[in-house]
Amino acid sequence: MNKTKQIWYRFNNDRKKLKLDCVDLISRFYIMLGQKPETEQIVLMAQLFYEDLINLYSSWTLDEVKYAIENGIRNGEETNCFINVRSLNVWLRRHKKIEETKRQQNLITDYQKHKQNVKQISNTINKAKQLK
Repeated sequence: MNKTKQIWYRFNNDRKKLKLDCVDLISRFYIMLGQKPETEQIVLMAQLFYEDLINLYSSWTLDEVKYAIENGIRNGEETNCFINVRSLNVWLRRHKKIEETKRQQNLITDYQKHKQNVKQISNTINKAKQLK
């Protein structure tokens, strides 16, 4: 894994960009749920999200965080469908638990499958572009 993409590395080297990325992610999650919060609400929620990421999920990348929360939004049943600190952490903890279980069983994780699929699609697109 590229450690320069991990949250702890980004926190130590470019906090401002990490905070902006958190704002972008929170905005994306609200849009996915069809919610239109005030700008101040997005900024405050992004700050809480940022603090949770650096304190609880610092070894993850933002791509994995995004994947986990998007799965939670799409497939979550045990939480409400609102962006709040509790929902975000429930989705992240659930993802973490599933991934750890699969790693212990030496199985490919859902996130690893996702990354492989994205890479294969990208390769296919690049090959199609070269044929033109």
